[in-house]
Amino acid sequence: MNILSAVLLVVFAVMGIIAFVRELTCFLFRNKKNNTIMFVTPIKGKCEDAEYLLRSAAAKVKWVSRGKNDYVICLNCDMDEETKRICENICSEYGFAKLISKKEFFEMIN
Repeated sequence: MNILSAVLLVVFAVMGIIAFVRELTCFLFRNKKNNTIMFVTPIKGKCEDAEYLLRSAAAKVKWVSRGKNDYVICLNCDMDEETKRICENICSEYGFAKLISKKEFFEMIN
């Protein structure tokens, strides 16, 4: 029982250190301006790892955004219907992810 308690204590201590380093890093390198961070993930044709790509981008946004108006863009570069359906599901799961076409993307950045 003592070994299990010690292991749990070490695990939670490491998690606390990681959270502290993250907060310290975000504080030290914070941007004074209100800039938006966009992670653009272009997906074309049949993409076997579309879900992984979008979830990875979402994790990166969660890590750096600090609750601001940053988001993930899944760029539809002529993806097939199955991949599009997967991307739509992932985007609906994350409120800060959007599935947009190339035309919409170019209009957004202009």
